[in-house]
Amino acid sequence: MDREEYGRYLLSMMEEEEPDEDTVVEAEELFGFFQMFMPEGDGVEAIFEPLEDGDAYLKRIIPIYGMLDPADFSGDIIPGYFNAKRVEASGEALIAYGQQFIEGLKQLLDEDEEVSAYLAAVQQIELLPSGQIAAIRPLSDAGVYEALFDVVNQGRDFEEPIDVLGEAYYSIACDYWISYYLQWPRFGLKGDPLAPYFELYRRGYTAVFSEGKLFIGANI
Repeated sequence: MDREEYGRYLLSMMEEEEPDEDTVVEAEELFGFFQMFMPEGDGVEAIFEPLEDGDAYLKRIIPIYGMLDPADFSGDIIPGYFNAKRVEASGEALIAYGQQFIEGLKQLLDEDEEVSAYLAAVQQIELLPSGQIAAIRPLSDAGVYEALFDVVNQGRDFEEPIDVLGEAYYSIACDYWISYYLQWPRFGLKGDPLAPYFELYRRGYTAVFSEGKLFIGANI
């Protein structure tokens, strides 16, 4: 199944009628696609059944639904993104995830001398009170983010079927690093450096590099 066929397969899951054989589905049309299976992920396995490595993607997406509280979907207004209820975590556990995150990025980005030097100099992980991480995000140090973007796109095949889900993955949290983590098997890169970041996210936290530090704080 090529990218166009897979796109039509996914579109058929959204619409009652089968799309025409010449229909070309753009990634933007699938923005919010994973939200169709909220809150418990019932039927989400069908998304990946046509893919040879579908099990790898399914394994990564299932915990996203485990973050959700079904009670939030019982009213007239339901969540539009996969926002976790904050799980209480010790400072030691949060810092450990931060350290693992830094080490994973060091190994992945070791060929970029400037970024490697920056990460090697990050010695402090600062935990912020709830709600304060949003003020740090606009002040983030761009180098790490740009380097990861470049490395990911070097290993990206824009013609493979999974590529059509790019916007759907981004719409889960409007966070490229979560999107990259969920698509990681496609990039052919060493390690799993975004796994600690995902573990923070699923507990209701996020992490931002800024001022030569890694800040960790609750999203809410």
